[in-house]
Amino acid sequence: MWRIILILLFAGLHPYITLAQRPGVGLTLSGGGAKGLAHIGILQAIDSAGLKIDYITGTSMGSIVGGLYAIGYSGDSIEAMARKLNWNELFSNQPVLDDISYEEKAEYNRYMIEIPFEYGKPKLTSGVISGEQLWLELARMCWPVRDVKDFSKFSIPFKCIATDVATGEIVTLDGGELVSCMRASMAIPSVFTAVKIGSRKLVDGGVVRNFPTITARDMGAKIIIGSNVSGGLRPAEELVTPIDILYQLGFYKDAQDFVKARKITDVYIHHELKGYGAASFGSVDSILEEGKRKGRELYPVFKHLADSLNALYPEAPPVADRLPQVPDIEIVDVKVKGLLHSDEKFFRGRLGLQPGGCYSPDKIREAILNVYGTRFYKQITYHMNPLGYGRSELEIDVEETPLTYVKLGLHYNTFTNVSAIVNITQRNFIVPNSRAFVTVAISENPRLRAEYFKYLGRKRNVGFGLGAYYENDPLNYYDNFKKIQEYRSKYANVDVHMQFMLNRVMALGVGTRWEYIRVKPKLSPYVELDGNNKQYQSFFYYGLNTVDRKLYPTRGAQIQLEGGVVYGQNPDIRLREMGEDLPLDSLGYNFNDYQRLTLKMNYYFPLSRKSTLNLNGYAGFNFNYDLELLNDFMIGGVTDFSRNQIPFAGLYDGEINTSSVAAIQLGWQYELLRNVFVIPRANAAVYDLNGKASPKYQYVTGYGITAGFASRLGPMEATIMYSDQARYLKGYVNLGFHF
Repeated sequence: MWRIILILLFAGLHPYITLAQRPGVGLTLSGGGAKGLAHIGILQAIDSAGLKIDYITGTSMGSIVGGLYAIGYSGDSIEAMARKLNWNELFSNQPVLDDISYEEKAEYNRYMIEIPFEYGKPKLTSGVISGEQLWLELARMCWPVRDVKDFSKFSIPFKCIATDVATGEIVTLDGGELVSCMRASMAIPSVFTAVKIGSRKLVDGGVVRNFPTITARDMGAKIIIGSNVSGGLRPAEELVTPIDILYQLGFYKDAQDFVKARKITDVYIHHELKGYGAASFGSVDSILEEGKRKGRELYPVFKHLADSLNALYPEAPPVADRLPQVPDIEIVDVKVKGLLHSDEKFFRGRLGLQPGGCYSPDKIREAILNVYGTRFYKQITYHMNPLGYGRSELEIDVEETPLTYVKLGLHYNTFTNVSAIVNITQRNFIVPNSRAFVTVAISENPRLRAEYFKYLGRKRNVGFGLGAYYENDPLNYYDNFKKIQEYRSKYANVDVHMQFMLNRVMALGVGTRWEYIRVKPKLSPYVELDGNNKQYQSFFYYGLNTVDRKLYPTRGAQIQLEGGVVYGQNPDIRLREMGEDLPLDSLGYNFNDYQRLTLKMNYYFPLSRKSTLNLNGYAGFNFNYDLELLNDFMIGGVTDFSRNQIPFAGLYDGEINTSSVAAIQLGWQYELLRNVFVIPRANAAVYDLNGKASPKYQYVTGYGITAGFASRLGPMEATIMYSDQARYLKGYVNLGFHF
């Protein structure tokens, strides 16, 4: 502070120099991960005081906050953006479910381990987080300066700091693509992937210069304000997350630089943020409030400095709105770089941007996500090459995902017991623009699923699919909710279908499948069904998936509708009682063609940040169906796990089998602690709506309460449930991602 007094005193004694040379005010914002959001409160205090900043430097999160302020955003507008963003999603090592294309959603993020392979060998990357969502959000925010490649031309000249990962040298970034520079400055080693700029691979600048006041001085600043959210080296008990530990390692080398940086700071601001770490993005609101509190504390200092400078150096007051206003831009051409395995026609078809069209950043973002959602690409970034008069060339840089993945999971369910799940996914299998996978559940109740999907059409929004499925499960037969017979049920199908993707969340299609159904009873004194049936089913389907995440969604909807005709049945079925065969028509069995309709709907309505209302509806109808067990709907179970299953809290899987059912379930999901949920449910169903059972229109009601934990292994759930008709408490356990 004494340096400021001397500077101002000197200026007051030398009025002629005063009018010519206003001392430049530099602002430095340190790195610190989530804690860096506290800088925003300092910016708001500076704005309120009317203090004009002449230079800005930043590292890591400080480069993002400082860069946005430099291009013209006010402190208030940066706060509004910070509160609106979902920081946990931006800093996730997985794309958010919203960004995944419909055809990929079912298989996405349902395995414990995913190992990429390239040329037959596991492929390791420089970090686990590519940050596509973060990059696209930064690109949207920085759109007003998309054509400005010299950071000294911003409303406030700006520089940020990164580290050359090969040499460990400080790299000062003052030009080029602002988004790439921000992203490089915050690329925490081994957490975020490194960013290539020119011939260098860059990572977080906090490794070598976390508090770049020296850079501000080199830019010409005579008065330096430094906001530091780093607490220096932290005790072991505060090192909780990988990000915390890696930041700690970075501060070892930064320590000597900080000693010099601290000495040349005129207004040093140290934020006491105990209890918060670099990864505390779940505490954004409270960190912002801490920053605002510190800003109010520093406001008198900023106000005094602003008034003194304005008195000694009269000039126009700071411009309130420094952000350039720019219209949509005409894209003259689209250039795609980095494609190795995938087809450029496929990329451009999914992108859908036409040369000569005018586009906003939101439209470009949606176009990029439409390609990214296919999961052929690990990261897609873009920048504009200005051509003058509101025209630009769009240059897209692509990093492809490895073509082969091996995925592993474990699952336990009260109904099917323990399964080890293995998946192999191969892209561009046999022909380009295709994806094939095989998933096997190794268990006493084995399962298999395989699919081949090929993108077609000019926009690559049509798909041709081949599929196969097999399950081998216990099948229990109940009478008045008491198990009286045990069966083994085997089911297999092979299908071919065509699918049209209306957008990333919706699709419809038609297809035909060949089905094999086998039921084998254990010896019992009751009438037994034994044998198999082969049949064809031609069907149409409609699907919608807008949920925000795989585990415990908080908003969105899932709809699966399928209708079709079953025909060409070829039965080899016997009815037996006490070892004696019975004629099939004695129980009214008829293998005529019949129609089939299934509907599953799940809706999630957010009530608050921790609370969500779940409304689920299920329906299944076999019309003109004169069979039993072979293609019945099985009511019961908490998870939607098996073919023909209608989930119902209060009953075990398949406690009721019926040819027709309609059910509704209401649940309330509450997050007690981070990733720990409690979900009470109530449901009701009517069944035998068009069957032969007597009396018709039977009903059942049930209730349950689930304790769940969202883990890396998948959902870990235990449920206590009760049915008014069955009249006894039941326990149900589901652990891990199911098949």
